[in-house]
Amino acid sequence: MNTAVTYALKAFILVGLGVAGAASTACLSQEATAPLFPQSKEVPSVVGSPPSPRYAAAVERARELVRAAIVEQNLPGVSVAVGADGTVVWAEGFGWRDVVTQTPVTPQTRFNIGTAAAVVIPAVAPLRLADSGAEAANEWSPEAIGEEGEDFPPLAFLRHNIWQPLGLMPAEYPLPGERATFYVPRSEDNDPRRGRRLMYMRDLACCADRMAFYSTPSDLVRVALATNPGNVNGELAGGMVTSLTTRDNGIAIAVSSNIGHANTSSLAVRIGEAFAEPAR
Repeated sequence: MNTAVTYALKAFILVGLGVAGAASTACLSQEATAPLFPQSKEVPSVVGSPPSPRYAAAVERARELVRAAIVEQNLPGVSVAVGADGTVVWAEGFGWRDVVTQTPVTPQTRFNIGTAAAVVIPAVAPLRLADSGAEAANEWSPEAIGEEGEDFPPLAFLRHNIWQPLGLMPAEYPLPGERATFYVPRSEDNDPRRGRRLMYMRDLACCADRMAFYSTPSDLVRVALATNPGNVNGELAGGMVTSLTTRDNGIAIAVSSNIGHANTSSLAVRIGEAFAEPAR
């Protein structure tokens, strides 16, 4: 094969990769801005143990609130736990812990809790919390996605559409260890309704010593029941991802989402109100 033909083939391959990468990026962009769940009844959920009859009506009201919030805010996933009388009385996951694979959120799904770690992590050892702790931040952002050289669309296209389907590279998602895939809003006004992208390592710059602090809402509720920390909001990548609140009647509510700038605090308050009536 002469030199001219070789250069022509290389140019053709590079152009083809560029076009494929651009097409892939455009498709992903369209998917990322479309509503994840057009209607609340389409939001899947996985419940832990069935709630006791005392709280069954409150749980039904709270489920409607969670599903409505997911649709309204266009959230990928939400996990909720409620504690009363010294124990967790309801735990349920809603939506997807990973959007692409549509892996569901469960009560065991671990979420990055960001700045809420200051309250949660000191309680891990005394309370023997199995699903809370800290680990390297890159466990939550495989391949250092978002770092220099990782935003090259043709390579991303090859990785996700050729090499991984053929088994030549391992799939990054869903993340192992029940970790939720984290996202941030695509828009400058940080509105999840305008679409999302993966949370990159550069978004985790706020993590102390490049560590990720994680927990489940059930563990967060156990912290609240044991220590009564009041109202705690955890932020990550500049936006809220977790809220923990304790009401005057002793009911503790924890809400976590896997996208930054989720209004978890408002949802926690509304869930608490749903549980106020049967608690009286």
